[in-house]
Amino acid sequence: MKNFLTKMADFMHGRYGNDKLNNFILLLAAVLYFINFFVRNTILMIIVIVLVILVIARAMSTNITKRLYENRRFVAIYTAIGAFLRRQYLRVRDFRTHRYVVCPYCRAQLRLKKRTGTQHIRCPKCRREFTKNIRF
Repeated sequence: MKNFLTKMADFMHGRYGNDKLNNFILLLAAVLYFINFFVRNTILMIIVIVLVILVIARAMSTNITKRLYENRRFVAIYTAIGAFLRRQYLRVRDFRTHRYVVCPYCRAQLRLKKRTGTQHIRCPKCRREFTKNIRF
């Protein structure tokens, strides 16, 4: 077994390997494959095969800088979408007790206690003051 692992490590030397983008593409392929159990579509199966080939090609690539750049862009987009979904979840969760307001100067999202009427707010990020009318 150790001989096999040594040969595999020697084979992967100088190759890119796995990253978050590969994991995401593989998860997407697995979901599409599962959906294909019920739909039975040839085009969907071809898409799954192409995605798996893409994962293998990215993992075996020797152009490491390009793969790092692709992964960095993906992680930035993935993080931004995750942060947006998290903020939306918090808005729904805190609907009865808090209101969320965007600072007009630095675009930071502020969480305020639920009070109706005009409120004078100081942004903790940029330290500027602004007035916001909260109706409900």
